[in-house]
Amino acid sequence: MFMKRIAKSFIALLIILVFYVQHLVAQQLSPEAAKLKTNYVQLKIYPGSKPKQLAYIKSFPDNKQQFDAVFEPNGSGQLHSEYFEYVNTFAGLAKDYQEAVINKLVTISKDLSYGPGAAKQLQLILIQLGDQYTRAFAIKLKTLSAHDLDNLAKLMADRDQIKDFLPYQELIDALDKINEVALADKFLDARVKREK
Repeated sequence: MFMKRIAKSFIALLIILVFYVQHLVAQQLSPEAAKLKTNYVQLKIYPGSKPKQLAYIKSFPDNKQQFDAVFEPNGSGQLHSEYFEYVNTFAGLAKDYQEAVINKLVTISKDLSYGPGAAKQLQLILIQLGDQYTRAFAIKLKTLSAHDLDNLAKLMADRDQIKDFLPYQELIDALDKINEVALADKFLDARVKREK
C-alpha cells in the first residue's frame, strides 16, 4: 500500500514536470523573435546608435509569414503582447531610413488581411508614413504587381468610417500633389469599395 502511494505520487510528479517543461518550451522565443527582442532592447539603450538602428531594421520581419509568426496570435505570436512598441519603434526609424522601413512595411502589408492588433497598427503606420514620405512610398508601390497593389490598397482602406479618416485622405492628397494620380485613384477606388 505504501509503495502504491509512492508510485502514484511519483507519477503525479512526473505529469506535473512534463507540463512544466512543455510550458517553458512554449515560452521560448524563436531565433528570429529573440534576435528582434535583443535588437529592440539594444536600440532602447542606445537610441542614437546607427549600428543599433540598422540591426533593428534588419531583424524586423521581412514578410507576412515572419510578421505573423512574431506578432500575430494566430501565428506563434511570440511578441504579440508587445507589438505596439516594436512596430512603432520600427516606424520611427523611417526618419533616417525611409526606403528601408517603407520597403519592409509595404512588403509585409501587401499580403496582410486587416485585423485587430499588429495588423491594424501596421495599417495605420503605413498610411501615416505614406503621407509623410510620399515619394519613397510611391516608388515602392510602383514595384508591386497589380494584384499586390490591389491587396495593399484594400488593406489600407479596410477600417470603419474610412470616408471620414483624415490620414487616409491626406495620403491620397499627397499622392496627387506629386502627380501620382494613378496611385491616388487606386486608394480612392479602394475607399469607395470599402464604403459599400
